[in-house]
Amino acid sequence: MRRCIVAGAVFASFAGTAWAQSSVTLYGLLSEGVGWVSNEGGSASVKMLGGTNQNNRLGFKVAEDLGGGVQAVATLENGFDITSGKFQQGGRMFGRQAFVGLSDRSLGTVTFGRQYDMFWDYIAPFAAPSVASGLAANPGDADNLMGSWRYSNSVKYTSPTFGGISAEALYAFSNAAGQFSVNRAFSAGVGYQSGGLKLGAAYVELDSPGIAHPNGAVTDDYLGAPFELFHTSPLNSNVGVDRQRNYGVAGSYDFGHGVRWSMLIDQIHFSYLDGSSLRLTNFGTSLSWYLTPALMLGGSYTYTQGKYGGLDANPHWNTAMLSLDYFLSKRTDVYLFDVVQHVSGPHAVADIFLNAPSTSQVQNLLLAGIRHRF
Repeated sequence: MRRCIVAGAVFASFAGTAWAQSSVTLYGLLSEGVGWVSNEGGSASVKMLGGTNQNNRLGFKVAEDLGGGVQAVATLENGFDITSGKFQQGGRMFGRQAFVGLSDRSLGTVTFGRQYDMFWDYIAPFAAPSVASGLAANPGDADNLMGSWRYSNSVKYTSPTFGGISAEALYAFSNAAGQFSVNRAFSAGVGYQSGGLKLGAAYVELDSPGIAHPNGAVTDDYLGAPFELFHTSPLNSNVGVDRQRNYGVAGSYDFGHGVRWSMLIDQIHFSYLDGSSLRLTNFGTSLSWYLTPALMLGGSYTYTQGKYGGLDANPHWNTAMLSLDYFLSKRTDVYLFDVVQHVSGPHAVADIFLNAPSTSQVQNLLLAGIRHRF
């Protein structure tokens, strides 16, 4: 018995030493709401929706100090539907993020695995759902500012911040023998912060994304949801995307007294395998105002202009949102928001994020929910 006690004490001392050199952080977010939708497939609906103020997640962050300002870093992050308990991101266990790498204080960070692009890192923080709290995504989430898809097989570099400037680059491999450019992706971005001013710019390119090559950079989560409207040709729904290019610039200013204003302009170019094309341009502005330290009022408006190539169609979208967010504590808040989308022109579909398309020119979502972060 005495030997077991001594052995246990020795093991505990070694374990304590190991843990002192590294850290593992468990974190997560739970968000659920009940909403009324004016038109989904021709009928109004009342339903529960998960992830209505940030998507649900459970994650682990790992950092190990290797000495000399160098760390080993890793993240595993699962996405799930709180309404049903099912995995999201195509049923992946760690579909939101899964990467490992090295970080150096002077040289930056290199990571390998399943990761986000630079639109998410540098443009999404200025978008309406982030600033004003709600589901006012740009049409079809074509710019991926809601994180509808991630990039497998990716290598990502993040620079240190110098004088308020940071930069990132990502390359996601096709993993196809003899077809280097089939379902690959690359992205680059830069950000700047000084006082209350924040700016971001980013570029993303996807070559032959989708399930035709299921082991590539962007696969089933690129095609998986009804609100993702533009991932097949307007002439033939069985024809996919040959190339997608996203360009974006955005910025915000914190005026103090709880007031933040942001603006965003991005453009998405789709080239389809049948020779048709689509260009979408989003012009968005958002405002958040903390009326009290616990109560935020948000508002946003986005105008989207579309232009098809290969057919005569120039659709338009108008998306507006008002929101109230009340913080019961630092971790828990309750919220209410109303999103309205109105469309006009051929091939324009009203379809608010997380919902099925409307059969009319208007879709309205009114939702109340709760969020807890840990």
